[in-house]
Amino acid sequence: MASHAHTSEASCIESFRASVAPALGDRTVADQLCSIGEYFALSPDEQFPASIDKDHLVYLASGAAKLVSLEHPPLDAQTRGHILGFHFADDIVSILRKPGGGSSLTALTHIELVAFSAEEFLDIAQADPALLRSVLIKSLDSLQRTRTRMIRIGHQTARQRIAGFLVNMAERICGCMSGPCEIALPMGRSDIGDSLGLTIETVSRQFTELRKSGLISTPGRGIVGLSDIDALKCEAGL
Repeated sequence: MASHAHTSEASCIESFRASVAPALGDRTVADQLCSIGEYFALSPDEQFPASIDKDHLVYLASGAAKLVSLEHPPLDAQTRGHILGFHFADDIVSILRKPGGGSSLTALTHIELVAFSAEEFLDIAQADPALLRSVLIKSLDSLQRTRTRMIRIGHQTARQRIAGFLVNMAERICGCMSGPCEIALPMGRSDIGDSLGLTIETVSRQFTELRKSGLISTPGRGIVGLSDIDALKCEAGL
């Protein structure tokens, strides 16, 4: 077991190195960054970090997770935080502290990640501007996706939100940008609704309506077939 864990850790560290490799001008900087990365393997519903004591940069090596905003103290016993976005393998995610709360990454599937102290990471990475730029672009991409989604949903109907969500997931999970596509969603309808500002009942109703329209099929649990991504883009107003 220890040997398997060590192999997984080494593999994830190398995945991070490969992810930023095009920007690496100084191998010493890469080695220093890899040396401060901490490997974690989480089961579904496990959270990182367990406590918010510092800012982190997290490289998601495998699996799917949701970034959740946290309130301290929670507003009520049922409050679990609002979903800011969903993340997949090769994403770099900023997990930051803030007054009254912060954010955390919660596993949707079994995930492996490499976590870095943001302060230590930036101290080392500044010696290689190309690398620093590459990492910041990856991290800012997720922030831009969140910002764009929040702006759009304020002007979209429930049907448009679900259609847009499915288009986005097809691209991010399968790399599909047109034509038919089948995706395995790692998140449930409750999480989908939370991320889009919809109730689970509304999400289910919109799935049913899109299915009746022939735009999607739901052949199995978590499996969604998209008959025509371009048609869904039109539904979403994209």
